[in-house]
Amino acid sequence: MSIKKEVEKKVANDKESQTKSTPKETGKSLAPKTIRNIYIVDYYIKDLNSGNVIESNLKENKPMLLATGQKIILEGIGSAFKKVEDKLKESKVGIDFKLTLEPKDAYGIRKSELLRVISSNDFKEHKINPFVGLQINADGRVGTVKTVSGGRVMVDFNSPFADHKIEVYYKLKEYPKGDDKIKAFVTALAQDKLKDTKIEKEKNLVKVTFAKEDQNNTILIALMNATSKYYFESPPKFE
Repeated sequence: MSIKKEVEKKVANDKESQTKSTPKETGKSLAPKTIRNIYIVDYYIKDLNSGNVIESNLKENKPMLLATGQKIILEGIGSAFKKVEDKLKESKVGIDFKLTLEPKDAYGIRKSELLRVISSNDFKEHKINPFVGLQINADGRVGTVKTVSGGRVMVDFNSPFADHKIEVYYKLKEYPKGDDKIKAFVTALAQDKLKDTKIEKEKNLVKVTFAKEDQNNTILIALMNATSKYYFESPPKFE
């Protein structure tokens, strides 16, 4: 699932939780008391079933997926496994660690209900020719085509690494602060879809203005404004 989808789901759940548990009081903020962390790390995730490194931001690990540049983790949205986040909370800059994670704490247990049969006509409507191994994205969930038979296509929406034990390595490089924290927040959510062109400070307000050609991405900018309160004592204004 993309970070954008994860954050949208998390924000929706948090809003529902606040509505149920917090009485409506005029003039009082519903912002959480604890500000979540933003981490910049080096890392790798290794599949212990095959011995292959699934992903990393370090070329020397020869990963299946190279996460170029800095790896930024926004606490609480699923951009790292829960046990990794728990360990990072206890960690200090410059310290590294390894964890072995069971399937339930990593990519999950394989579920038969995530095997779905889709009509080949649905693929044709989207001008897609299905073949075994093709990965598709349906409502933010990634699936892999397992079989193609006549007018039926079997798609597996389980992670390819479901039921696999994994090893993770993380080194906490930085807790970004000030403008660097804002830039890290934008980079993590925008995934290069937006560029922060200007950061201005006016008394107690910090305003982040994007390039004109990016300002049409109103959904992503609105997502940043809705989410920033979880990561900043005084949330910036994104526009």
